[in-house]
Amino acid sequence: MNKEQVGRFYDVVWTEYVPEYESSEKHWALFFAPKEVRGKSVLDGGCGTGIFSVIFARNGAAKVTGIDISPGSLETARSLAERFGLKNTEFRREDMLHLPFSPDSFDIIWAWGSVHHTTDPFGAIAGLLRLLKPGGSILLAVYKKTKVTFLHEAVRRTLIRTPRWSWTALSKVMAFFLAPVVFLFKRREKSRKGEKLEELILDWYFVPIRHHYTPEEIRAYLEGKGLTIEKFLPASGRFDSSSNFIFKARKPASAGR
Repeated sequence: MNKEQVGRFYDVVWTEYVPEYESSEKHWALFFAPKEVRGKSVLDGGCGTGIFSVIFARNGAAKVTGIDISPGSLETARSLAERFGLKNTEFRREDMLHLPFSPDSFDIIWAWGSVHHTTDPFGAIAGLLRLLKPGGSILLAVYKKTKVTFLHEAVRRTLIRTPRWSWTALSKVMAFFLAPVVFLFKRREKSRKGEKLEELILDWYFVPIRHHYTPEEIRAYLEGKGLTIEKFLPASGRFDSSSNFIFKARKPASAGR
């Protein structure tokens, strides 16, 4: 599997499903406040629909650059920014493993659920950290590795072999049968609301590339690079085995990369 297949996958997902603005902004507010964002340069790494780019832009960011490998996602993002009349957003098709920006270009980097869909997640994180200004903050949401991850992966590797045109229909059928299970056995409310179950199933089981890590692995990597962890959310989904965990970390103000 390669980045082009991931791009084509999100051409399907992020042209049909756009998260609700209000629920997404409430989730964003768990990590950032307007006073921290005002006047700052922001990179939305793997912006998808652009919903978080729009939220940053509407909360005072000077400039928000959204990047994604999916042309369909970028068109959705541009349309969303246009709907809000924003002039401080830019959306570009870029490979997260080969970013063209100069070092220390951004005050804030938001990488929600994106690095784990690259062929080299730690390479992607390293590239993002290179772009982060000293004293700047990065948010990473990464798929959580659990004892049942191998079962999820077995299902995913089977389903991605089905015809691409059938994925949306299959996800709707699966959502219909899994809805009672989610209702009865969920461990918590999802921290980011407004997403349909069929949309989540697409992202869980049909994405061509998906890596999983433990929070300890990502924490050790960030701290090994000299970053300070400012916030940690251990699980953002209804089940541990389908959750992102989230780190917000800050780069030292004066240390070298």
